[in-house]
Amino acid sequence: MTRARTPAVSIQLNQRLVRERDRSRSRELLRFVLYGAAIAVPLLAYVWQRVDFLRVSYKVHALEERIDALHKSSESLRVQRSFLMNHDRIEDLARKRLGLTEPEPGNERRVRMEGGRFRAAVAPMEAGMAPTAVLGEGEK
Repeated sequence: MTRARTPAVSIQLNQRLVRERDRSRSRELLRFVLYGAAIAVPLLAYVWQRVDFLRVSYKVHALEERIDALHKSSESLRVQRSFLMNHDRIEDLARKRLGLTEPEPGNERRVRMEGGRFRAAVAPMEAGMAPTAVLGEGEK
C-alpha cells in the first residue's frame, strides 16, 4: 500500500507564547508605586532637612568654640603685650642689658613720625600744638 504523501504542514506548538498584559494588574502596580512615592518623598525630604540641620548645628558649635578659643588667645596676647610694653621694664632692660643712660642736657632731639618716616622737630612740641618747623629729607 502506498500512501500518497500530502504536503507537509508543520504545526508548531508553543513556539511563541504571547502573554497578554493584565491591565487591572498594571493599574494596581502603578497605583502602589504612586502611593509609595507620595509617602516616601515627603518623608525623605523631612529626614534630609533634619540631617542638614544637625550638620549645620555641629558646624556652628565648632565655630563658636573656635571663636571662644580665639578670644582667650587674644586676651592672653593682650596681657602679654601689656607686660612687654611696660615702660619701667623697657627702661630697666635698656639700662642693665644695653648700658644706656640718660642723655646729657644739650644732647636731646625731638622727633615725630610723618608719612611712615621719622623727622626731627626743631621746636619742642607741646600737647595740642603743631611743630613750628620740620627738617626735610635733605636737611639732616
